[in-house]
Amino acid sequence: MNKKDMANLKKILVQKKAELLNKVKNVQMEIGAKGYENSGDEIDTASQSSDKEMFFELAAADKITMSAIDESIAKIEKGIYGKCECCGQDISPKRLMAIPWGRYCIQCQEEAEKPRK
Repeated sequence: MNKKDMANLKKILVQKKAELLNKVKNVQMEIGAKGYENSGDEIDTASQSSDKEMFFELAAADKITMSAIDESIAKIEKGIYGKCECCGQDISPKRLMAIPWGRYCIQCQEEAEKPRK
């Protein structure tokens, strides 16, 4: 992968991280805006709890992705980006364009996702 491609992927990673940070911030603001005080009946309380749980799960998933993005940016800066963390082979540029924070080549990712018997 050439330097121009690396620079483009780094730009994509930085943009995606900014989007996720903004999304997490908006979720936190929405939770704060709703107040979620313990008022109302049991159905209102259950609905509020369900909303909060969903917001926290979304934020947690986004934080995991942001961590992977940070790792990818660090790898670019170290010059080791684009190598599969499992087998050490190059990750295809097509895969990196689709998931720039990907850690594994297609073969290793498919192997990891196979159901265990």
